[in-house]
Amino acid sequence: MNSSQSLLPAPQKVPVTYVTTADALASCLYQLVQAQKIAFDLEFDRDNYTYGFNLCLMQIASHTHCYLIDPKAELDITLTFPLLEDPAIQKVVHCSSEDLRLLHSLKCYPTNLADTEVYAKLLNYERTSLGAMIQQLFGMELDKKMQKVNWVLRPLKPEQLIYAANDVLYLLQMKDALEAQAAEKNMLTFLEDENNLLSTTIHSLEPKDNFLKKSDLLYLSAYHQYVLNGLFSYRDSIAQQQNKPAHYIMNEETVRNLASNKISHAEWQSIQGLHPVVKSKAGQDMVFGYLKKLRTDANDQKLSHKRNNRETQNRDFESEKERFDLVKASVFVPIQNDIAANFGEHAMRFIFSTATVNTIVQDQLKIGEMKAPYKKLLVKNAAQKLGIDLSGYEQ
Repeated sequence: MNSSQSLLPAPQKVPVTYVTTADALASCLYQLVQAQKIAFDLEFDRDNYTYGFNLCLMQIASHTHCYLIDPKAELDITLTFPLLEDPAIQKVVHCSSEDLRLLHSLKCYPTNLADTEVYAKLLNYERTSLGAMIQQLFGMELDKKMQKVNWVLRPLKPEQLIYAANDVLYLLQMKDALEAQAAEKNMLTFLEDENNLLSTTIHSLEPKDNFLKKSDLLYLSAYHQYVLNGLFSYRDSIAQQQNKPAHYIMNEETVRNLASNKISHAEWQSIQGLHPVVKSKAGQDMVFGYLKKLRTDANDQKLSHKRNNRETQNRDFESEKERFDLVKASVFVPIQNDIAANFGEHAMRFIFSTATVNTIVQDQLKIGEMKAPYKKLLVKNAAQKLGIDLSGYEQ
């Protein structure tokens, strides 16, 4: 934010209603469907206190009302979906990817979206969290103590409800202010492209069939990969049965040590952080019995015990990295610098990040495959201005 910019006035106070009954939900939706714009946010738990991805609270605000809708009150939360999917009503969000991932998993696909965090990044704000943007635009400091609270537990505390309401009460005014800044910089088409992309991208949950890291796939033998992935999958199934996060059952280090034969039956009871369901004698027998089955299956499949050569892998990686770095320095860093000169360093990191450059250099992405039209145009225009040949990277 430019230091000469004046602060925005605080949003007009509106009634905040905690919705816990079917009648209150019907009244809330009757009010909201009449709005042209609404802001929404979700509070959820993702493997912090319970298993999986669980909606705990939905906050929706218009210019005249704010509603905190509690799905834990046995409400039919799907009744809100037509509102969120209505293309005639604009939905303003902030840092929305996980909220959308959760809604998409529930078969709700919001449309006509605008993400104020995306706006802020394009406008070269360095700090773009909701709290930081409220502080920069409104001069208000929000209480952050509720960020890590357990939203699964009921009843919700008054300070939780205040925190939840603040997540949406500033968004409509913030969106208008950032849009005005974008208009001054002739960047409205950038926002339109991002809004269209946000409203059409499907956010899916990661499949629950591979729990291995990239380094596991690079360096572990096929045999060890099979056993380790099987143990992680087994832990996940127990976690689902217990409705607990997987790390509550046993931590990652324990799983890896089991797979590597570094934990014996005799040592099991001394291992820290085990859930009672696996620490008990019956649980111990169950875990080690399953481990034995995985090893037998891996041997029956004649999976190789030979590990990939880390030294060769590292040497190949260093050779490739040197080649990539030369291409980046000669082709893409000048383009990044030109974009930064026009829009700012922080905006450049959003428009044409080093991560994006890396995928292009590694031939995992073509410039023509970049999803936002304005980004492709900016990159091509910068290359043309600088006399850089992109023919090998365009399509």
